[in-house]
Amino acid sequence: MSHIAPVPFKVATTLAAYRVVTATSGTAYTVAYPESDLRPYIGITTDTVLDTGCSIPVAVAGVAKLFFNDTCVSGALVGADTSGRGIPFSFAATTSAITVTSAYIGVLIGPSVDATGTIADVLIQPGFER
Repeated sequence: MSHIAPVPFKVATTLAAYRVVTATSGTAYTVAYPESDLRPYIGITTDTVLDTGCSIPVAVAGVAKLFFNDTCVSGALVGADTSGRGIPFSFAATTSAITVTSAYIGVLIGPSVDATGTIADVLIQPGFER
């Protein structure tokens, strides 16, 4: 649905299509699944790569398909689990919330997700809540 060309990145490990990725710390132009929601999300993979010697196309803007691991309401902010699967964004309201940030990848613009394993359209607008 997006008309913006994906950007090729190196991979640190096998990555599946339709997953949220983050830049790998200390390795230029390399992506991996997010270790936590404290790292900025940069996009959504558009293909599966099994070999670390290859590159993977990553949608960094526009609309991309995302594999969901939880239910999510249309129009809601979308976060990711440590496997890059979409989950509803939730800000950890703790005593350290003013210093800890939580990342989101964008907004679910497709129909509400009612089942784990659903692939739905997300408008990529990465950001942080503090």
